[in-house]
This record gives sequence, structure tokens and C-alpha cells, in this order.
Amino acid sequence: MKTTKTVRLFTLSALVLGVSACSTIPKSAQTMVAQPNLAVDQAYQVLDQQTISVAEAPSVASMRWQDFYADPKLKSLIELGLNNNKDLQKAVLAIQSSRAQYQITEADGIPKLGASGGATRSASPADRNASSGYNIGLAMSSYEIDFWGKVANAKDAALYNYLATNSAKDAVQISLISNIAQSYVNLSYALAQRQLAVETLKTREHSLDITNKRFKAGIDARSPSLQAEASLEAAKLAIYQADTGILQARNALQLLLGAPVPDELMPDMAVDNITTQTLFSTGLPSELLYYRPDIVQAEHALKAAGANINVARAAYFPSISLSGNLGFSSSSLSNLLESSAFAWSVGPSINLPIFDAGIRRANYEVAEVAQKSALVTYEKAIQTAFKEVGDVLASRATLGRQLESQYKLQNNYQQTYQIAHARFRSGLDDYLSVLDAERSLFANQQNILNLELQKILSQIQLYQALGGGATLTAEQIASLQKQREAMRTAELATKEQLTPVNADAVDPSVEIVQPAPATLNVIEPANADGVSTPISIH
Repeated sequence: MKTTKTVRLFTLSALVLGVSACSTIPKSAQTMVAQPNLAVDQAYQVLDQQTISVAEAPSVASMRWQDFYADPKLKSLIELGLNNNKDLQKAVLAIQSSRAQYQITEADGIPKLGASGGATRSASPADRNASSGYNIGLAMSSYEIDFWGKVANAKDAALYNYLATNSAKDAVQISLISNIAQSYVNLSYALAQRQLAVETLKTREHSLDITNKRFKAGIDARSPSLQAEASLEAAKLAIYQADTGILQARNALQLLLGAPVPDELMPDMAVDNITTQTLFSTGLPSELLYYRPDIVQAEHALKAAGANINVARAAYFPSISLSGNLGFSSSSLSNLLESSAFAWSVGPSINLPIFDAGIRRANYEVAEVAQKSALVTYEKAIQTAFKEVGDVLASRATLGRQLESQYKLQNNYQQTYQIAHARFRSGLDDYLSVLDAERSLFANQQNILNLELQKILSQIQLYQALGGGATLTAEQIASLQKQREAMRTAELATKEQLTPVNADAVDPSVEIVQPAPATLNVIEPANADGVSTPISIH
């Protein structure tokens, strides 16, 4: 009876202390919902014919990178990078650390048991006879009873931090895959630029040979030969610059791979197609909220900040702990395990700071500020994602028309060069007109290669900006609806704005015919009749 009365008295005391503390306890943290001034339910503004944004077609980000990329050499390089890249390895280690921290926090909600044993021998000046004591048993350490959700919210915060770390790894992986693909294409077009410079050098060597013969024959002055020599050196400089570009592109690719680039995986010159797609679907802007890992990471951080507020709030309530012992205790080792030596104890304890100089209030304010900061970061991540997608779409908007104009200019410059070269050989014009035509043609061909490069890079950048390249599970890939639910984040506006697209409404027959790859024609040296033949670089 006495024990029952003690427990009741303790419980009543805890309730009185808890109620008295409630007058100074801040309100529970509210769920914060971002409201960006962005039309997440409206299609992107798409201006090129190879990109679409409709609700019926899901984003290309839903594709695994193994299915999005078609170039076998590139896919092998990406695999190599995923296995060896140091940034990705660091991100994986961060996940392991965060997972271990979550396990530690989760274990805090479970009572801890431990075995103990000891022996003591003591004496005092008044008592010359020493006494001995022995004990063995099981002990439950001070276990906090989670009446106010402190332990549960700390566990939630650790879970969200772990999920945020996992999303950070996905962001690193997406960036790595994109950078490997871009470096691969850059190296490919650096090789093409060198080939263009080599072919141009042959043309100018032939022109120099003609001008020297005409000078020796007394037909022309020395100036055409000097101009041809200068044009020849300019072509050599272009080769040297291309060599530098090739070395730099290969070094960049090697850093991303974390290993040397195998010779058998070097790209072909001017690759014109590295993806399986002929039509690039962006989906709707709302899909960024679950495909972009940086947004998902920011959302998890926001949720963790909310849980930390509740942890700080729980500090205002009494902390109630429970501890106990079960075992044997005796003054004689031979009698230690007898039934008379058996003993047990259990008892709660309560702790409520009365005066802490404002530490709890300050901790709560720190948690509030951290949540507001996490909200700003979350909103900024969304805005940044929208901008990055918009920038890629803007760069793709006129690429097709620019290429069309550049190829028309190439035809014009080729004819101009052929006419100028024929008139020069006939003595009707000086070499300056040939030199101008050569320079214009070479610059135009360099521009064509640069635009073709930008076209391929824009496909890679669009896939990255939409959030493509993360490691998705088979279940997520199997069903668009399940995937969206699994990756769904907190809603940004209304439920109607973020209603997921019905997977059954996707029309797999939507397709557009990819135009045949354009041909870059490089003029080789003129023959004896003064007629030049174009060499094709695809």
C-alpha cells in the first residue's frame, strides 16, 4: 500500500508541475507550406520542335539514365564514374553516417539493460572488523518516458536528416552523370575541331604552293605569298588550340571518372546522337517537386527543422525517467545466489528546471529561426530549379534555326571560295579575295561544330535540370503513378494544382521524326582545274 501511495503522489506531483509549466510553453510548431509565385500546373513555354510540355506525357526525368543514353561508350564511362568518383563516394559515406545517427536516435526510445557485478570491502576506525559485499544482477539505466514527444521528435528529425542526406547523394549522382556526358561530348567535338583545322591546313598549304609558283614565275608580287603564309600559320594555331582543348576535355573526363579514360572508350568525332529520345518531354513544372533531389532534400531539411522545434518545446515539460535493478546481493560470496539474497528495485524520477536563465526560450527561438531559414532554402531550391529548366529551354529555342542559317551560309561560303580561287588562278582577282573566302568558310565551319555541340549538350542539360539520373527502384519505374506517390513532396499550392497525372493517360505513341543529321563540309585542296571537293564530317 505504501508503494502505491508513493507512486500516486509522484504522478500527481508530475501533473501539477506539468500544468504549471504549460503557461510558459510556446505553441506547437505548425506545418509550413511554401507558396511560391510560380505556375506549377501550367506547361513550360517551349519554342523548339523537339521538346514538348503536356500533362499527358511524363517528364524524361522518369527514365533511368541507362535507358536515356544510347551511346554504349558513354554508358560504360558513366558506370566507371559511378564506381570511382570521389565526390559520389563521399556522398555515400555521408549517407552511412546519417543512417548510423538515425539508428542511435531510434535506440534512445528503447530501455537499456545491462549486466552488472561487483565486490566491495570496507572498514572504519570505529569498527576494526572489515566487511564485504557482493552483488550481481541486471540493471535498467535511466529510461526517459516520452510523454511529451521529445524522443519521438528527435527520432523524426534524425530520419528526415537521413532522407535529406540520401537526396543529396542523388543530386551528386545526377550532376556526375550529366558532367560525364557533357565532357564526353566536349571531347568528341574537340576532336572534330582538330580534324577541321587539319583539313583547312591542307587547303592553305596548297594555296601557298600556288602563290609561291606564281611569284617565282613573275605573275604576282610577293604579297600574295606572304598572305598565304600568314593564313597557313593561322590554321596551325587552330590545330594547336584544338590539341589543348582535347587534352583539357580528356583531363576533365578523367577527373570525373576517378580513373584514366580507356582508349577504347574514346568518343568518335562529332557524335550526333547519344540519347534514345527523338522527342524530349519536360512534363509539367509540378513534376520537378519529386524528381529534383535538391528540392526533396530541402523539404526533408524543412521537416527536420519542424521536428527540432517540437524537441525544444518538450524541454518545457517535466522530464520523467524510470530506472530499476534485479539481482542478488550478499555480504558473503557463498550465499550470493541463495533466494534470500534476491532483491529488486524500480523507481521513477522527475526533473523540471525552475530557473535556467532563459536557455530553453533561447533554444526554442534558435529552432524557430532554423525552420524559417529551411523554408527560405526550400523556396529558393524550387525557384532555382524552375530557372535552370527555363534556361535550357531558352537555349534550345533557336538552336535549330541557327543551325539552318549556318548551313546555308556554309553553302554560300563554299561557292564564294570556289569562285574566288578560280578567278585567282585565272589572274582575274588577287589572292586577297581567296583569303577572305577561306577565313569566312573556316569560321563558319567552326560555328557549325559549336552549334552542333550545344545541341547535344542541351539534351543532356535538360535531362539533368528536370531531375533525371537518380537511382530509382524498379517499383518506382514500373508505374508512373506509384513513382509520383513515392517521390511526392509537400504540396506547394493547392491540391488541385499538384494532382498527379494519370498514368493511363500517357500516350506512348507520341513521337516526332528526328531530322537527318546535318553534314559539315570541309573544303579540301583544289585540284588542277581549280575545283574543290567537300569532305563530310558527321
